[in-house]
Amino acid sequence: MTATLQIKKDRPNYYALICYQDEATGKERQKWVTTDISAKGSNKRKAEARLREVLAEYEVQKIDLSKDVFFAESIKHWLENHKHSIAETTYDSYSIALKTHIIPFFEPKKIRVRDLTPMHIQQYIKDIQTTMDIYLELDMSAKNNIADKLDEKFSRFII
Repeated sequence: MTATLQIKKDRPNYYALICYQDEATGKERQKWVTTDISAKGSNKRKAEARLREVLAEYEVQKIDLSKDVFFAESIKHWLENHKHSIAETTYDSYSIALKTHIIPFFEPKKIRVRDLTPMHIQQYIKDIQTTMDIYLELDMSAKNNIADKLDEKFSRFII
């Protein structure tokens, strides 16, 4: 997959021309995508940066859903492909969410991208809610125990 920066005749913006091979037919295909960046003035560097982003987005979409790609692997791949197009703090928070929640839930299940259904997402959400309920119960009981201990310890100061 390749991409070049183009200016269409009678159009004010730069365009990304993406060349790829259609996996079903084997034929070369082209896709024109607007960068929404004006071709006038000194915007070529901005347009080139946007071209790289567009190409990265299309490469991520290129994952052939008919192949045996596991969801956990594809989402790791997605994050790595978007690493340079998102803020570092956003990448860090996404990475933490993947490592602590999403991957531990989906990886053992070995769900393929093509087999992922809304029911799997519902199960994931329910699992997160159950986990949060347990943490909240533990947190509340811990706070109550601490409050009881403080009351006992300082009861002699209460008049």
